[in-house]
Amino acid sequence: MKLSLTLLFCLLIFNSSCSSVSKPSRGVSSSEQGNLDLLAESKSIINLVATREINGETCEHELGSLISDYQLLSPQNLELAALKTDGQKILDLSFEARLALHSILEILPTGCRLKLKELNLLIRSSEDYVGVHYYPDEQVSASSIKFPEQPIPVYEAAAYHPYHLGAGVDPKTKFDFRNGDIMITKGVSFVSSTISEIGHPRSLFSHIVFVHVDKETKEVMTIESYVGKGVTLYPIEEALKNENARILILRSKDADLAGRAADYMYNKVVDLKKENKFIPYDYDLDFSDNSKLSCEEVAYDSFKQASEGKVILPEVMSQITMNDASFLNRIGLKKGAMMVPNDMETDSRFDIVLDWTDYRLMRDSWRKDSILGEMFRWIDEDNYKIHENMTSIAAKAIWATRYIPGVWGMLAKASGIPKDFTKDVPSLTISTMASLKTIGGILLPEITKADQEYYAKNGKWMSTEMLRDSLEKFKESEPKNLRKVFRER
Repeated sequence: MKLSLTLLFCLLIFNSSCSSVSKPSRGVSSSEQGNLDLLAESKSIINLVATREINGETCEHELGSLISDYQLLSPQNLELAALKTDGQKILDLSFEARLALHSILEILPTGCRLKLKELNLLIRSSEDYVGVHYYPDEQVSASSIKFPEQPIPVYEAAAYHPYHLGAGVDPKTKFDFRNGDIMITKGVSFVSSTISEIGHPRSLFSHIVFVHVDKETKEVMTIESYVGKGVTLYPIEEALKNENARILILRSKDADLAGRAADYMYNKVVDLKKENKFIPYDYDLDFSDNSKLSCEEVAYDSFKQASEGKVILPEVMSQITMNDASFLNRIGLKKGAMMVPNDMETDSRFDIVLDWTDYRLMRDSWRKDSILGEMFRWIDEDNYKIHENMTSIAAKAIWATRYIPGVWGMLAKASGIPKDFTKDVPSLTISTMASLKTIGGILLPEITKADQEYYAKNGKWMSTEMLRDSLEKFKESEPKNLRKVFRER
């Protein structure tokens, strides 16, 4: 039998069989033509998962190829006219693609899980870029929004743009939280950006919220840990109306274990409260000691205790790759493996049940992430160091008065340090937060101005790379105000 020229070409050039059924394009050729074909890319991912062409043996190559595709699909190639008609379709199909990838997590080895984190970042970033151009929202800063007065995200769905639901979740009813659900969220502050940017791969999440639902009353509460407050219970409405740019709700496939985990931590917090005690925040991030807990450790310890040590979160941790030990010490970290909120998204023992984004805050979030990301790069590559300044020194001095009630109350108001901060917050944490606020206060107006001017001229916003380039150019101009607080050693 003679081979057709097409099939012969396939066998000789690609060393593989070909089919008359065409697959969706990976999008690379479209990118080369100046188009951003995210629809084709999402279809390709869904197809690769459905046909099991991405599996434990091929995932390294396939995920690497997908990462390259999304890197080639620069947002600057995006055609605004196409977004006006296809924006919602792109967002919906992109979510389906992420769900498809999530469905094969359990067959992926550790190296591929890390690659999938990189791919998720690129996919989410493309969604953010599509959303801010498709929806007509004015891009605002988090500081301009009174979050407690906002409609409740998720619960008051009509007040926001459509969010996405996982399989089996009824879109026609009010979202029903389950005992042991985990929310990972993204705040819009320099501290939030520190958390999302410090891990490798970097992420778009900064906080873990553990959900408790009372079996009898059905009251929904969250169990959360914050710097300066420790572990506290909050009504779900308050947690949802926190300073969130995005919310991802994950549900354990083992409902019984998740329920026991939530009950364990909830009861522990309630019992301590009866004795006027609480679980302090863990500034050392020591996961082996549960007498103090960070936000990640709340979920970590709950599942560990409820499973008698058999279930350890997450399956694959991110890596802290920064070499500057002194800076890592300032923020309570060490180089090496470390659990960050984003790690829960790639834990195969949990399903994605809801994905919500506040597109009004995307530019503010991107700018702050870019600032912290560049700061970390300057520290690692350019030998930059945070230098003590009047603000950070004053913050330390003011914090030292916290044991003097009358003086502390007056100075706390003047300094901006929350009056209700627990007394155990290290002085170094206070001065670092003050320094980040100072440096961010210098860089944010610069990057915001560059972003807004670009939008006014081109009708679209800067890509992440362009935002970071604008910061590099500002740094190279050697601005005196920045160099006073952040410069080479």
